[in-house]
Amino acid sequence: MAEEGKAEEKTKPDFKEGEFDEHTSYSFLFFLISGTTLLVTIWAFWDDEYSRRGYKFYQETFFKEQYARAETEWKNNDKEIKNAEQEISKSLTEKENELGEDDSYLALVEEVRLKQIAVDEEKEKKKFAGSRVDEAYYYYKKAMHEGENYDVQLATLHSLQGKVEGFDPVIDKKQKILEEAENRLLRTKADQINLEKELADLTRNKGQLELTMDYYKPFPFFWRPAEILQTVIPGFGVNSFKEIIYRVDRCMTCHISYQDEHYKDFKQPLKAHPNLDILIKKHPPKRTGCTWCHLGQGAATAPAEHAHGSHHETDQTTEVNEPILHGIFQQATCRNCHAEVVNLEGAPILSKGKRLFIKLGCHGCHLADGYSQQEKVGPSLLRIGSKVDTNWLYRWIKRPKDYLPKTRMPDFGFNEHDLQGVMAYLLDASDKEYKLNKTFEEGDVEKGEKLFKTVGCQACHTLNEKGENHAPDLSNIAQKVNADWLVTWIDGPHTYNPKSKMPDLRLSESESTDIATYLMQFGKKEVIPGLEAKLKDPTLIKHGETVIRRRGCFACHDIKGMENEGRIAPELSSFGRKMIAELEFGDAHIPHTWEAWARKKLTKPDSFKTERVLDKMPNFHLAPDEIDALVVLLKGFNGSKVPYKYRKALSEKEQIIETGRRIVTKYNCRGCHNVEGKGGDIQKYLKAKAQYPPPLEMGDYHVGERLRSSWLYSFLRSPTPVRTWIKVKMPTFAFSDKEVRDLTAYFEALSPAVEYEAGVHQSKDTAIAQKGVEMVNYMDCGRCHDDGQKGIEFSLASQRLRQNWIPKWLKDTRALIPWTPMPSHWVKDGDGYNVPTKYDEIKSVGDVDTQVGTLKDLIIAYNTAELDFDVSLGEGDEGEEEDGEEGEDDEDEEDEE
Repeated sequence: MAEEGKAEEKTKPDFKEGEFDEHTSYSFLFFLISGTTLLVTIWAFWDDEYSRRGYKFYQETFFKEQYARAETEWKNNDKEIKNAEQEISKSLTEKENELGEDDSYLALVEEVRLKQIAVDEEKEKKKFAGSRVDEAYYYYKKAMHEGENYDVQLATLHSLQGKVEGFDPVIDKKQKILEEAENRLLRTKADQINLEKELADLTRNKGQLELTMDYYKPFPFFWRPAEILQTVIPGFGVNSFKEIIYRVDRCMTCHISYQDEHYKDFKQPLKAHPNLDILIKKHPPKRTGCTWCHLGQGAATAPAEHAHGSHHETDQTTEVNEPILHGIFQQATCRNCHAEVVNLEGAPILSKGKRLFIKLGCHGCHLADGYSQQEKVGPSLLRIGSKVDTNWLYRWIKRPKDYLPKTRMPDFGFNEHDLQGVMAYLLDASDKEYKLNKTFEEGDVEKGEKLFKTVGCQACHTLNEKGENHAPDLSNIAQKVNADWLVTWIDGPHTYNPKSKMPDLRLSESESTDIATYLMQFGKKEVIPGLEAKLKDPTLIKHGETVIRRRGCFACHDIKGMENEGRIAPELSSFGRKMIAELEFGDAHIPHTWEAWARKKLTKPDSFKTERVLDKMPNFHLAPDEIDALVVLLKGFNGSKVPYKYRKALSEKEQIIETGRRIVTKYNCRGCHNVEGKGGDIQKYLKAKAQYPPPLEMGDYHVGERLRSSWLYSFLRSPTPVRTWIKVKMPTFAFSDKEVRDLTAYFEALSPAVEYEAGVHQSKDTAIAQKGVEMVNYMDCGRCHDDGQKGIEFSLASQRLRQNWIPKWLKDTRALIPWTPMPSHWVKDGDGYNVPTKYDEIKSVGDVDTQVGTLKDLIIAYNTAELDFDVSLGEGDEGEEEDGEEGEDDEDEEDEE
């Protein structure tokens, strides 16, 4: 058999290539595959757990920092806490021992115990009596249901109920006695209670630190597990099927330390959110989320470019895959909830953009959400033929900034034919029937210069680089206008343009002439030969009308025949969400991004003009910061409709204040007055502080608190002289009735609670008012206030002032208005006031509050009571002149607005 096996083995054919050889080793291949599988598995695990979840590293860093902070604070405070605990415990033990040896304290404790027992006994008796009432009620109902006579049971029930009710006064009396005893006990052991509270506070603080450390402490092999943090915002909107959309924001998963000031110097994503007081405390992300303000993809957590939407510049879906806003653009979305507020705290660039949008008249050509009712920003051209020099008009339309470098009028880049056509139409359409009502006659230049510098012109106008820029620069005014128009305009601007923002200064005819004479020195007319003859061509006039309609001059100016024209440019309400494919880049070589397009359009509007794409937008020659502001605003025009419950809905008071602020800006009230801490620009051009116009809202001074609203309303409608010594007069503005009401309400809304006017402005006691007469005579107040030449007359003050404001003004005169010429008659001393030595006699009237109250009654009753002004407390010293020009003291420095 063995031999046959060997023979068989010898005859077996050799192994051929391609056939399986079970004797070949594949161990290395298996090792390689297994190793690769292991590595891939490890990589997959790492990629899934860490590479794609970068927030784990951020949270780990955050946990380490939080633990280290708590540990450091615990170590720093531990010794101090222990020492304090020992001291307090020792003091507490001593106090307890001291009280334990105090017989009166022990007696009081025993008294409280006995009185508590007495109360408890009465309550126990009431409970038992109540049980008997329940028993009697049962037998009463049983007899009733069984048809038996239940009079006895009912009488028993009433009797027992009366007894129960009789316990209440007894219990109340004993409870009151108990409370009195307990209060005495608490007063006796007050020190002990305070020590126990101190000890509890120390222990609580230490315990909180230990809890914090315990929360953030590392696990045996790793730090605290990371977790996805998110905010779910319901009611964000509805989809096409009218289903409520929920927005999910997980930004705080990486930006976990966003609301902790400690992380303000850390790098992103652990850096604390800027401006925490405004942007986080008023907009808590747990309620509002993050992406409403910052955009991006809130539900994404990794990688960062997905969460930030960085790859969606050319592929955007509204509210889904929008790129996160960076830099100044983070202010753009503030407009979603705060569209009504022009000057928004925390968003200065957006606020500037809002102001520029109105100031430049962008709303005239572009419809934009929230700006549809804005007024035209340019002057009326209905009577331009009576106003301007033709040669000046040519140069002005051709290049406005050559005449006024700071003008809002843009450069349209007209060719010669279009330019002459525009001029021809405007002059032809000018009101031929209108005649100027004044003829210029040479006046006194020196008087005109003095008037110009004293009546308030510099609050709005610049002349030779002096003055403000609210209204046109007058440095070359003679080149622009004819003298007859200028004197007519100064004398009464509303006779030429009833809607003009320029107020009527109520000047005399000679004063208007003097100012016009002074101004006509500045500038020289330069004639362009043959120009006027060309402008009479009917064909040119017709062409000019076409150009004006195409370029939209009527968007800013009133032009005859074009009163009902619509807007000529695209709507901007959703411009901030335009995709790249929707923007025409023409032949411009710029990056194809929304921002690059918007900046180029504002810098050089005709950059995208081609043979087929005509551009109507003029060049405003904007500064870089102005372009920044407008681009941010344009980004804010995103068409978002934030649910009402998430928006900042202005209260009635806030709406009144916002409306008032717009009117103040429109008419440049801050040119003369300090309003909400800003303004008073004219002060720098006045030599004496006594000539400063009064503030309207400044610190603790509120004109709405000072003046009766009925008087203020009448004054705004038709100003009358109040401070006759101040040369800057309150002019007459062309306010509408609504604007006057809104301004009056605005000043009242800014003031602390003011009293209702009816009934409070009458003196309650004529005898007190008579005592006020004696004080006024003694203090020589009439030296300034009798004739109104140095101070406001008392008769006028009684009509204007709110009763409750007068004592405040008398005691804190210079604190309210530092530059008022009126002295502070009472010297502030800490929380109180002292009477100066020279007025010692007024102490006989009473304390300081009584003194100022007496003067208040006098002022309020001044025009209504029979008062004897020939008496005095004594012979007052001749008052000293206060700082300021003669004739400029002011007892009741009332506001003129």
